[in-house]
Amino acid sequence: MDVEFEFHATLRDAVGEKTLSRRFDDGTTVAGAIRSLVEECDDLRPLVVRSDGSLRAHLSVSIDGDPLLEADRSGRVLEGGETIVLSPGVAGGKGGDGDEDRTGGDAA
Repeated sequence: MDVEFEFHATLRDAVGEKTLSRRFDDGTTVAGAIRSLVEECDDLRPLVVRSDGSLRAHLSVSIDGDPLLEADRSGRVLEGGETIVLSPGVAGGKGGDGDEDRTGGDAA
């Protein structure tokens, strides 16, 4: 089955392409497909997998626009024809109404 990967931000930089298509055996999971791709691209490895081989928790994964929770990555079997979108997680920020000064003080 054919699956397309789409990469964003630092992951795109590591791969050197916006999209890649790959063929996988029936029964391949999302996590298995991502690990297979990491085997091809050494620069992607530190951004996507931990030293024990598990996928990094901060990795944002969606399939055909639907976000995939971390707990579902290993069990979700690909059907073929799907697009897996990979993005680095976004962290930081304080929340609130946006009136805070980005340096940590209150807006004047």
